[in-house]
Amino acid sequence: MTEILKQLSLVPKPLRYKLMLAFSLMSIIPLLICGYFAVNFIFPKYPEIGSISLIIFITLIITILGLQLAKGMIEPIAQMALDAKRIAGGDLEHSVKVTGEDEIGDLGKSLNAMTQTIKNNISELRSYGEKTKDINIDINKKVMALSGLLQIGSLISTGAELQLIMDMLVDKIAHIEDSNPTVIMILDSDTNTLDPVALANFKSEDVVRRPVLLGHGPLGRAAVDITDVIIDKNLEETSPDIEKLRETYEIKNCIIMPIILHEKCKGILMTGNKKEVYTYTTDDKELLRVFVKQVAIALENDTLIKKAEELEVVDELTGLYNDKFIKDRLEEEIKRSIIYQRPCSFVLLKIADFESYCSRRGRMAGEAALKKIAKAVSENLTPVDRAARFADNEFAIVLPERNKREADNISKEIKKKLAGVIVDPKAEAKLQTLEARTGISENPIDGASAVELISKARQRLAEDAKATKA
Repeated sequence: MTEILKQLSLVPKPLRYKLMLAFSLMSIIPLLICGYFAVNFIFPKYPEIGSISLIIFITLIITILGLQLAKGMIEPIAQMALDAKRIAGGDLEHSVKVTGEDEIGDLGKSLNAMTQTIKNNISELRSYGEKTKDINIDINKKVMALSGLLQIGSLISTGAELQLIMDMLVDKIAHIEDSNPTVIMILDSDTNTLDPVALANFKSEDVVRRPVLLGHGPLGRAAVDITDVIIDKNLEETSPDIEKLRETYEIKNCIIMPIILHEKCKGILMTGNKKEVYTYTTDDKELLRVFVKQVAIALENDTLIKKAEELEVVDELTGLYNDKFIKDRLEEEIKRSIIYQRPCSFVLLKIADFESYCSRRGRMAGEAALKKIAKAVSENLTPVDRAARFADNEFAIVLPERNKREADNISKEIKKKLAGVIVDPKAEAKLQTLEARTGISENPIDGASAVELISKARQRLAEDAKATKA
């Protein structure tokens, strides 16, 4: 009875009071019935002690049976309340013990089913949480990569130096995730080596900067085979070359991609990490492949810029030809003059004290002066003559069919013309005009090549400047 009351104390109060009332009714009703029959039918006048004892014994048996029946009802409910409380406290591994196939057993099964459902839902939520975390990391990586690509694209479109673009490419790739060691190597066709041009996050940079022989090791083979090389936990078997790569570059995993331009390998890009267990995903490969394409675009753009510079013949500031064109033209005129036995002269003209003028009047005033001087020079030439801006404040003139005497007359006319050009009306009187010095050379007297004529003209230019100062 004490144990039953103890169990009852664990049941919620409304149920406990109801069960106590039921126990009372179970005990009182049998006693009342037995007493009624005993007084009215069995022992109406002279009840015997033995008979009364028998009645009391039977009553007690009935009461005990009632209590046992109630106990069978109470204990599963009380235990179920304890189990439900434990589960509600967060112990989802616990379950309700089912001892029968009655309604209480069905209730226990329902509670167990609910607990399992909650457990599964929590497990799914945790799984979704991990997936969401991975998705957020992946999104951040792609946002960083996109931002980097936009910056790199802007640099390429503005014609920035190739080295600056390569350095930024390496930096953006290296910082997509955990500051990964990254290097870009460009193929040198003369030496058949891959030469590192940009790298980041390597401790031993001197080792990384060593050229890699084409076809040797994973890096060299990736360039020859024009294929990706992936070294991670999915690598089926290692080799001495792979272990040497890991040791040299101090990495555990890496991905090597060839830089392809016009179906030819121009270099390789490698990025890696030091994680013990790592797998490169398809997204990782595709993202890196976009950066590799940017490297190829930067290389092609640099090549086109250099070709454009080689083809360019006009000086942007003055509108005259540039130094490369005038040198080539002088070489051609020398060859023609040798074949036809005709003279060809070269005049080198330099503006005196131009640096001092710029320091006093400013660079913009200096550029304006150069434009006026260039116009004055070109106005004194025939259609077959060619003038060019040779250096910052130097001009060169090729005079076909003219000997040194004729060239000297032309140079004097140009110097005279320049003396009357007002380059800066707002300046003080002595700065309104600029003087010129000239040096003249003739083929074949002073040389049989453009280099020789230019050298001789520069020598005489120095002599003219010295004579003027004296």
